[in-house]
Amino acid sequence: QWVHPSASSRGTVSMEWSRVEIEMLGAGAPASPSLGVTMPGLDATAEEMHGLFLEDLPHFDDVRAGHDRVFSDVAAPVEMSKSLAREIQPLEELLREFGGSRSDHRIVIPLPSTLPDGLIVEKLASDEGDIVRLIAPERFGGVLRKFEMPEGRRLTGASWEEGVLSLTMD
Repeated sequence: QWVHPSASSRGTVSMEWSRVEIEMLGAGAPASPSLGVTMPGLDATAEEMHGLFLEDLPHFDDVRAGHDRVFSDVAAPVEMSKSLAREIQPLEELLREFGGSRSDHRIVIPLPSTLPDGLIVEKLASDEGDIVRLIAPERFGGVLRKFEMPEGRRLTGASWEEGVLSLTMD
């Protein structure tokens, strides 16, 4: 298994983000405001955006098939390297930034202006605990943060209620 050099202080890191299902709690959870945009969100990669562009060019079918093979062989390792190279915040720093808190089994992050329909929580397993990627779109931008779970802890669930994201850990 290949490990990015920046991950060496965190032990072995799995090379694949896995999405965490977010349980929507509260009366108004599904009726959140929508921007009416069906484009990819903040988690879209350059490869995905490039693919959307090429989908509208039907006369390039043969070229597109060859291009896709070459591009996917090159893009996957590059995207993962870039993702891991971006700064991963310590949990306490993230909690200070958002006014969040933590207990033995729960992390609470207030995100009052976030559009919950587009909220994404993903995790990347490492020997010393999970790394979490939080993607929270807002009306005029959004939040993209990566942070480390406390050492030896794993993200086991996520829920959203009235502008607050709660993450449970083992």
